[in-house]
Amino acid sequence: MEQKERFNRIYAETRDELLRFLTVRTSADPEAEDLFQEVYRKLYIRLNNVLPILDPKRYVFTIAKKELSRYYRRTAQKRQTEQPIEAYANAAADEPPIDEQLFTEECMHEVWQLLQTEPALSRRIFLLYYSCGRTQKEIAEALGIGEGAVCSRLFRTRQRIRALLTSTQLDE
Repeated sequence: MEQKERFNRIYAETRDELLRFLTVRTSADPEAEDLFQEVYRKLYIRLNNVLPILDPKRYVFTIAKKELSRYYRRTAQKRQTEQPIEAYANAAADEPPIDEQLFTEECMHEVWQLLQTEPALSRRIFLLYYSCGRTQKEIAEALGIGEGAVCSRLFRTRQRIRALLTSTQLDE
């Protein structure tokens, strides 16, 4: 089988599962897409070698795990040099803010701290929705969960943020 045909077959067999795998494990969808492309770039290069790949799916996910490891190292290094809240301070202009009258830059640090205490799945859903502009349906498909689960997790996270912001405003 020719290299291009082998690549296309492996890609077709693994793309959906791999994209879901990467999206769940990264904090933002653009990073998942970059990692996705890098995995298949490395697979294509490997197919040029003479040695056959015995289990293509396993090989693709091994590459993905290594790329995720590099991604986590890079983001950890970036967090040490930047304030993490700045990446999420400005939501997309077309997205309605959580509670505009309460949401100020002074509260951003507290919101970020609250998000860090949320379950990983809720945090990913919140960030995909507000910082990446994904719809609830897109998030549900990417994470392999029901749209109702996405909706309820967003609702509960927003409730906790509102409560935090309300108590902060009352303290002032």
